[in-house]
This record gives sequence, C-alpha cells and structure tokens, in this order.
Amino acid sequence: MILVGACVTSVGISISVWAEYQDIGMQVFFRRSDLLGDYVHSPLAYVFNMSLIIAGSCILLAMYGLYLLKLGDFSHFLSITGSWVGLSIMLIGVFPINYLDEHRLVSTSFLLATFVLHLVTISTRFTHKEICSRPLFILAIFGFISASGLIYQLDWNILDFAPCLHEEGDVCWVALNMWLQTNITMLWCVLLALNIRKLAIKQHDVESQKQMSGW
Repeated sequence: MILVGACVTSVGISISVWAEYQDIGMQVFFRRSDLLGDYVHSPLAYVFNMSLIIAGSCILLAMYGLYLLKLGDFSHFLSITGSWVGLSIMLIGVFPINYLDEHRLVSTSFLLATFVLHLVTISTRFTHKEICSRPLFILAIFGFISASGLIYQLDWNILDFAPCLHEEGDVCWVALNMWLQTNITMLWCVLLALNIRKLAIKQHDVESQKQMSGW
C-alpha cells in the first residue's frame, strides 16, 4: 500500500508540475508545492489533490498493517506517527489552499508529523537496526534537518510561511525546502516498505520453521 501511495503521489504531482511548467517554466519549482492544489489558479489541481487523498489513505492502511506485525514498541511508534503523516496528507488533499484556515492547520500537522516521524526513525536506528536500515537512517537525518528548517521558518501566529518577495527567477528557499520535504517523505515511505517487507518475510519463515519443528 505504501508503494501504491508513493506511485500515485508521484504521478499526480508530476502531471500537475508538468501542467504548471507549460506556463511558467522552471519557476514552478520556486513556488510552494501546495499551490498546485489551488483550484482557482492551478489547471490540474483536482489531480494533485486527489493523488494526495489516495496516497494518504494508502499510508494509513499500510501503517495499520505495520502495527499488526507486532515487531516491537518502536514499530508501533513508527506506525502511529506514520498514520499521523498519512492522515495529514489526506486532509491536505481534502482542504487545499482555497480553504486557507483549514489548510494551514493540516499543513502544520503534516510538518510536525514529519518532524516526529524522522526523529522516531533516527531513534529506531539505535534500538532496532533491523527496522531502520542505513539508507533509511541517512534519509531520516536529511528529513529531520529539512523539517527543522521549515519549523523555524514557520510563522506560528498564522501557521503559515512568509511569502517570497523577490524578483522572478530568484530562489525561494521556503518553497525549495517544502519540495525537498515532500520528496523525502515519499522516499521514506518506499524505503520503510522495503525494510518491513523483508522483516515480514523473515518473521513468516521463522514461524513456519517453528510449526514444522512442532510436527
């Protein structure tokens, strides 16, 4: 389900970015990613928002599956935090930037969820290495740094970021960091799915051997 969610999100974002690229070129990457969900100004906002809803739902189901595997307390922490991320992603699709107040709340929820998620992932590396592989650990460090930067840049009075007031073509670091955090979160889901799949297969083999020895 995580792989399906990641694929759906990648396709939806790619289609939306391509549509915007036809109008503004590379400037699309210097705009906040959530602007792709603006029904007024983004030509394929419905594709972007629907992909977020589907991806969030897939992540929620996948985290429920991870919880049922009972790989230890830290896997439960990961599944709960991952469910928080999935729910936030789904709600961002439900409440795009046109619903400004609700969008600010769910976007802040996503930001805090990813911050906690990467922190838990880093902690898991030191307690349950079988759950957190080295690539996932390295990715979590970058995700933690990215989320920390966004939390620092967030205006907590309005739960939003200051607009990028610059000349066209200048770099908007907030926008780039948001794009980075989005891609890191998707890649984190894929790496976790691959790790958990290996653990699930290993756990199944161990249980099968126990059953055979019982006979």
